[in-house]
Amino acid sequence: MAIKIKQAKPAPSKDQVLGAETELGVTLPAEYVKFLNTGNGGIPETNIFRISADNEGGINEFIALNRVPYEAALIKEQTGSNCVPIAYAEGGNYVCIVAAGPEAGSIYFFDHEIPGTDALTKLAGSLREFLDVVVQPFDPKQKGSGYLTYICQKRIRFSI
Repeated sequence: MAIKIKQAKPAPSKDQVLGAETELGVTLPAEYVKFLNTGNGGIPETNIFRISADNEGGINEFIALNRVPYEAALIKEQTGSNCVPIAYAEGGNYVCIVAAGPEAGSIYFFDHEIPGTDALTKLAGSLREFLDVVVQPFDPKQKGSGYLTYICQKRIRFSI
């Protein structure tokens, strides 16, 4: 995993996983259930991931399993998809894992400002790929980091 996670809640029991799956109406991908052993509700170090050629985001917090069914209902209402939110992303968005179908296990970014399934952008083919390759630690002081690179390329100046 490229990023460190702190303040994770205890790993959910098998009964808690089964309860969440029952509420969601899907079987959670095994890779995600395994991740919950160390990342359940955890706070990652400052990070960044690419959403598209001109858009980046970051994970604020991984969603604790007991909150997942509630958050999933919000996404399903908008998209009708089997995307299960696993993390809160910047700007009120989510990082989700597909729980069923041919894309099961894939990771998507959910943009709450875009209607329907257009709100979903594929980030990785698996949770492992997402955590090991796509998400990277972010140091705003480091030259060439994320959004600061974009700003420098556009020669936009700002002051704090």
